[in-house]
Amino acid sequence: MQKILIVSNVFPLDKNPSRGCYVLAQAKLLKSAGYDIKIINPLPFIPPFYSYFNKNFIGFKKIKKIRIIENIDVFHPRYFCFPGTLFPKLSQKNANVILPKIYNWLENWKPDVVHLHSIHPLLKVGKIISKKYNSKFFMTVHGWDFDIGIKKEKIRQSILEIASEIEGICVVNESHLKIAKKFIENENIYHIPCHFDIKENKKRDIKKFDLSLKKIKILFPANPSRAEKNYPLFLMTIKVLEEKGWVIESDFLNNLSRSKTIQKFHWADLILITSKREGGPLVTKEAIYCGTRVVSTPVGDTTEWLPQNSISLQYNPHELAKSVENALSNSLNMWKIPKKFEKESVLKKLVDLYHIN
Repeated sequence: MQKILIVSNVFPLDKNPSRGCYVLAQAKLLKSAGYDIKIINPLPFIPPFYSYFNKNFIGFKKIKKIRIIENIDVFHPRYFCFPGTLFPKLSQKNANVILPKIYNWLENWKPDVVHLHSIHPLLKVGKIISKKYNSKFFMTVHGWDFDIGIKKEKIRQSILEIASEIEGICVVNESHLKIAKKFIENENIYHIPCHFDIKENKKRDIKKFDLSLKKIKILFPANPSRAEKNYPLFLMTIKVLEEKGWVIESDFLNNLSRSKTIQKFHWADLILITSKREGGPLVTKEAIYCGTRVVSTPVGDTTEWLPQNSISLQYNPHELAKSVENALSNSLNMWKIPKKFEKESVLKKLVDLYHIN
């Protein structure tokens, strides 16, 4: 049985189950194929009450150091780092303190592959672990590192310094392929999107919408407190729709369990994404699988496959309102999820990537 060590900045927590749910989904997929999986999700030390001001850190304080999630061993060593792109070299250096803890936790378990999800500040940690065990080293960029991180020269430089030692960079959308080429040779760049992980009994078909009722249930598919999700634009779009005569019932996702999130998809007629940036977003595939239409700004992979008239190329509430009306009018056969987002396709790409099956 081949061993895969996943190292990730994000991973679901008890009070924040949507945090990095795509990392857990990929780990479960690999385990289902017979791989032996362990996960390391380092957590930063945070000041008291910090999670009240930054909802991304809900649930950090009380997480146990060692957990078993979906029959997978998960380790949460603690370290000190600065938020975002602040003092990147110092955060990367501080991350090295978790290495002895990791080796002690792994004991005699030696990974064949170290797969890092996200780059900063754990890039060098992942590389050092792979060198110690003579493992192959891959990393997946989900969004922030290429959209925000590499604009900071020191983060960009940290990638360039070890680019020749990376077996491969995986990206989740086509726009990031071009960015990856600035760091690594073409033959070592892979487009492996995140797959949607919802049971078949939750699948729903999108139904014909009765436009004459002028009533819509719209879901904001994120936590409104996250600035990059752009909740104010969502509210402005709702206001424009109401001015056009629509009766709107709206809701949002706020650190919900997977089952409650799926219930929200089943409730909504449409999800409205107003984000400034995204890697996928995975929520577009999940929503359509659950029978819900999607309207979005041009983030992540949305322009690669969603109906063009349901995407607003402008961050403008009037244009988004038009896209909402378009999405409700679209023929049902336009709402198809490409096979590349299905688990069978993603698993094949991962197996081909590792070359160890």
